[in-house]
Amino acid sequence: MTPRTLLCALLLTSTVPLAATAAESREESVQAPETHNRELKVGDKAPDQYKRDDQAIRDWHAKGLPAPEKESHWVRMGEHYVLVQITNGVVLAIHPAS
Repeated sequence: MTPRTLLCALLLTSTVPLAATAAESREESVQAPETHNRELKVGDKAPDQYKRDDQAIRDWHAKGLPAPEKESHWVRMGEHYVLVQITNGVVLAIHPAS
């Protein structure tokens, strides 16, 4: 076997497992749509949709909620009002909805 043939054989055999690994890792990173059934606590990251401005509660004062902190807003999640930081989605506070 010539050095060139050996090099080609090594390259071909080494790329096949890499291609298979890349395909497997893509499959592992596929995420199902969130169902929002998980329990959130202060400090957890809320689903991205709650960072959007259209989810914000504008009349937070009328609902008896404290003023939102800078770069955050109140959203409703089920039976709770949740203060979500807009920049990273971290839950800052949770209050029951009345």
